[in-house]
Amino acid sequence: MEKRQKKQILDLFCDATNQEFQAYCQRHGRDAQRFESFITYAIDFNFISDSTIQQHAIKKAYQELQDSNLKKTERVNTLADRFNLTARSIWNILRKLN
Repeated sequence: MEKRQKKQILDLFCDATNQEFQAYCQRHGRDAQRFESFITYAIDFNFISDSTIQQHAIKKAYQELQDSNLKKTERVNTLADRFNLTARSIWNILRKLN
């Protein structure tokens, strides 16, 4: 696909998504200017998967724990408890994100 076609497709997608988002905000009484409103819309319409949200939450939580005196294994075990996952799952998510 050439650049011009990609640009046209992207423009159509953006216009349609913006119109749907504005209508969504009106129906649900949300402020269309707030980023949180768009994230809620994107989650509701499965633009962002649950696993992606979980992975980013785990990465952020791990980064916050890096300031603590905990060793890597202790940090992973803490996150495993917090997110109700196995330590192996946490390791796999962190490895995938790096």
